[in-house]
Amino acid sequence: MARTPRLRLGCTAKALWVALRMLSLRMAIVAGIAGICFWGLFQLLDNLREPGLLRTDKAVAVKGCSSTDDHKDAARLCPQYICEKALIDRKLVALDAQFSITRDEIVDAEHVVGGAVTGTGQSFECTLSGLKLLEADLIREVAVQ
Repeated sequence: MARTPRLRLGCTAKALWVALRMLSLRMAIVAGIAGICFWGLFQLLDNLREPGLLRTDKAVAVKGCSSTDDHKDAARLCPQYICEKALIDRKLVALDAQFSITRDEIVDAEHVVGGAVTGTGQSFECTLSGLKLLEADLIREVAVQ
């Protein structure tokens, strides 16, 4: 009587099956972590387009204001941030100064931004043409005699 060979799952086949299952689980974990990282990266890149004033201990930079078309609020916020940066760069106010904008209007094709430096009682005014700063200075109060 001739024996027919039977296909048996030996140790190597079982080990291969377990390894494939672990590999797919590891791949799913790595893909999930990569997805979270990419989501965070794109959120960060989108955040960099928002206008803002970045401050460090030594310098100030305006972000998101390369064009007024970059962000929906750029046309309104960028002149204010450019003015604030100019006042800080010229050392007219402290690096950690907080600003309160009270005037933001267009006069004779020039953008005029004015306001007060919070806590100091100083007032300021800046004039811009587009996103180019023309003048930035503190307003000196004239004493009434």
